[in-house]
Amino acid sequence: MNIVETPVYQVNSTQLEWILQKILDKKFEEYIERSYRPEVIYTRDEAAKLLNVRPNTISNYIDNKILTNRGIGRKILISSKEIDRLLNKSTFRNIA
Repeated sequence: MNIVETPVYQVNSTQLEWILQKILDKKFEEYIERSYRPEVIYTRDEAAKLLNVRPNTISNYIDNKILTNRGIGRKILISSKEIDRLLNKSTFRNIA
């Protein structure tokens, strides 16, 4: 059996508060940046290039409710906010 030693850090409440504040500040800045970014609509081929997948995979994502199609009829259009949401999802990293 391999025993892996991991370091244990001891911090006081002030240090813990500082660490948590830094984490929250960073996440809040990311949220603000995403919320003020204008929404862009991509075609299926453009979305596939952004996600480094084939266009058929985008169609599969839509069929499996991983992405939402904003197009009408047979036209597939994907919102930049949908792509951002997908890229930030930890489960997508396991899919792709």
